[in-house]
Amino acid sequence: MTTPAERKNQQVWDSIEAGAFKQALQLCNRRLKKGEKGDYLLILKAHTLILLSTPANTSEALQLAQQLSSKNPAIDSVDCLRLLTRVWNGLGAAHTSEISQLWERAVKSRPKDEALAREWLWGTVRSLDWRGAQKAAMSLQKSFPARREYWFWAAVTCLLLHNSLPETAPDRKLFGMLAYKMMAKSRDDTPLDATVVPPRAMQTSQEVTLMLELLAYVSPQAANKEALELLDSGNLGVDSKIGAGDWWGLARKRLEVLEEAKDWRVLWEVCRELVKDKKKKEDEAALAENGEKTNGEEDAIAEKDGAAPADEAATKGRGDDWLIWECFVKAVGELWNSGEKEPGKAALEIILTHCSASATARNPNLALVKFSSVFHDEHGGPEGTPTLLEACKEYFVKTGTKSACFEDLKVYLEMLEEIETEEFLKFVAERVSEMSDEIEKGQIERVAASINLYKFIYLLNISPMTPPLTGEVVSTLNEFITSALKIYTSSLSLGHNLLPTDAQYGDDAALLSVMGLVRLSTLSDPPSQIPLYQSAIILNTLLQKSKHNYQALLLLVRVYLLLGAIPLAMEIYPRLNIKQIQNDTLAHFLLTRISALHPSSNKTEPLLKEALKIYETSRNQTPGMLVLAYERGSYAQMMGFVEFADRVSGSVCRGMWEIEKRRLARLRPSLAAQQKNGELMRDGDENIWDNRDFSVVISCERSSQRPFEETFRVGATPGENWAKGFSAVERLVEYFLAPTTVDNSIPEHVLSVLSRILTDKTAMTEFTPVEAEYLTIMQQVATATTTTTSQDSLKSTLSTILSSLPKAPPETSVTPHAWVYLHTANVMLDLVAILQAHFIPHIKQKKLTTELSAALNGLKKAIVTNAATLAKEIGEEEGSDKEQELIDGVLALEGVGKELRTWGVESGVEAVRAIRKSLAAAVAGVGKGK
Repeated sequence: MTTPAERKNQQVWDSIEAGAFKQALQLCNRRLKKGEKGDYLLILKAHTLILLSTPANTSEALQLAQQLSSKNPAIDSVDCLRLLTRVWNGLGAAHTSEISQLWERAVKSRPKDEALAREWLWGTVRSLDWRGAQKAAMSLQKSFPARREYWFWAAVTCLLLHNSLPETAPDRKLFGMLAYKMMAKSRDDTPLDATVVPPRAMQTSQEVTLMLELLAYVSPQAANKEALELLDSGNLGVDSKIGAGDWWGLARKRLEVLEEAKDWRVLWEVCRELVKDKKKKEDEAALAENGEKTNGEEDAIAEKDGAAPADEAATKGRGDDWLIWECFVKAVGELWNSGEKEPGKAALEIILTHCSASATARNPNLALVKFSSVFHDEHGGPEGTPTLLEACKEYFVKTGTKSACFEDLKVYLEMLEEIETEEFLKFVAERVSEMSDEIEKGQIERVAASINLYKFIYLLNISPMTPPLTGEVVSTLNEFITSALKIYTSSLSLGHNLLPTDAQYGDDAALLSVMGLVRLSTLSDPPSQIPLYQSAIILNTLLQKSKHNYQALLLLVRVYLLLGAIPLAMEIYPRLNIKQIQNDTLAHFLLTRISALHPSSNKTEPLLKEALKIYETSRNQTPGMLVLAYERGSYAQMMGFVEFADRVSGSVCRGMWEIEKRRLARLRPSLAAQQKNGELMRDGDENIWDNRDFSVVISCERSSQRPFEETFRVGATPGENWAKGFSAVERLVEYFLAPTTVDNSIPEHVLSVLSRILTDKTAMTEFTPVEAEYLTIMQQVATATTTTTSQDSLKSTLSTILSSLPKAPPETSVTPHAWVYLHTANVMLDLVAILQAHFIPHIKQKKLTTELSAALNGLKKAIVTNAATLAKEIGEEEGSDKEQELIDGVLALEGVGKELRTWGVESGVEAVRAIRKSLAAAVAGVGKGK
């Protein structure tokens, strides 16, 4: 049964969970006024004050936390200590050391309480206080030596502390060496005979992996040598009983170490045994099917080979991994170049044997291509080595109907001479034309092979194209696009038995046609909008048949953004089902500059809010994952957890979305009251990670060319400098909001950041032209705020700002890339909002600001009026000659348009009109600030 105090505490927690923080504080204060005492009640009040997050409440919470942490006798209730830990965490990273001291005092008051000592460690781990955690872990293993896991907890905590310290820290090496010596003792204590194992000896593959992790950090000079000794050892190595727990992880590590050490002979021998082992097992399986081997005989073979008898789970996949084949061929090439020819001859024989045994096996057949590429320049190699062209042809014959064929051959085709690539394309085209299509399976395979052919054509012929856009280039592109569309159209009849979640067999052909259209658009000067409209029609048609084709969804979002159809992009985006950490890696496809593209949409703020969730989630969950990893002995995962937390907390996207959220609140004032601002990026921050995934978009470009996705981005690509520059602007806004409570050095810091970025040509490549003007003006604002003392100098600065104001974009300025208009107009409105609401009231000499205020009002009025006029014009285009001219261009009777007409003219007309309506809605929203 619960006590009265516990029931009252639950009332406070219920209020907190409902978000009624003031009510929770009132409940605490009411009980305290009545004379109720107790550490938990005071700590609960401090926790509530933190949640209210005003300067006065935070200051009171700090006083309460300090009072309770220094109390004598020390608080030793686990519930109280846990909640007080949350209070200190809420007060910021500057107070993490207080947490370790708090628990240490409690443990000293009850030195024999093992559970309390463990809680000390967990309290510091949850705060990511590795110095405190190291002290707690060392105390734990000394106080309770019978628990072997505490020894390893201490070692891994020393390693984590070592990694968290700067390279220049004097005690970094000390903690690394301490961890190494502890693990080295465990390694040396592990006997060959596993029947009697000392408590602190290694007993799991996770502990072996921890030792390998340590070597890379604290013993780099001897790391490879020691790692190989460990991995080859009979008691802890790859083939040991302990190593069997993670055989493949340790085997991969051995290959990596051998390659890094350039020990090509040993690497070759290890890989040879692994690939031979795979072939032997295939032979055994074939014989077993024919009844030529008994189970006992198979066990004997397995035992002789060093594997557990009939243990398929332990040996599955050994030798049948691309890393093994890749290292195998690389070692052969290095040995051949050093004068050792025999490994090359033996390797060729092994590869050919595997290829003949399994004609469709991907790894050995691709290994033959890689083997040929090693000797491509010299046209040499062991006798019987095929030329690279011959190997590529043979690989296509065997795997040309697989989607992986193009990705596998891409790098090797780029090595060929032009005359060889022409011969390869001719060969592939002939093979495709010879393929039988009498049965449905044959038709499906022919479609797959045709798609690979056109990917090869794009790679070898389309990708190298550069401006200017000549008639010959247009003809080549049109032929490529229409041919790819015909493949897609002809394949649709084959998908009648597919599930709704499946992709159609010819989807990649449609994507290739879009890639050709985008190339046609970008090669035009100025960029043409017609191919983008045609791309939208193709992608919409594809998505009607394949609702979950994520490549098509990503491309359509980008095309809509370029055309200014932001509402349509926001309708398509949720279909990607981007969740959790994907918001950090993929959300940039829509959210980059989203506040300046469509601030009037009610969907914009929820999208940003959802994208920001992962950062708070990571901050809350990573410590718990680390605690779980300690308890389960999953030491190999712990470094990954820590790196993950660092990457998420220092993400460029986190900084960008925070800026977008604040800018959105200015452009839509109704959001400002309910918004709680997060952290801004600082210029001195070193833990910056760009986690965005750009490679997820399909690309058939050559390695010497920019990836396909990069050719049609929505403006300059923002990054670290963009986030830091606009974070400085937001700090200046904060200063204007509370100049009496904010340190006067903040504007000076803002000025230094803006000055650095504006004078750095590389940094400025992240900004659009209007963003560059925006930053320039904010630099002048910061200058006026921090350095102007006389009326004359202030007047001069205001005059400079006035002359620097950008001009409103005219209502006729919707270009093929209409997003530019929306972006420019909304960025200028944000600039006007800052100057009007924050800068002008900050200048006390009101006579000097009259002209600037009038200019800002005029600029805002011009932007809003022009946007309204343009939106009206676009809306009135339906059925007009101007709209018909656009439709005729999209559905022209020659080239791509002719193919699109076969899909239905009406659907094409509807798609064009939907895009124009969406553009009109986005333009109409400029300046509305609802």
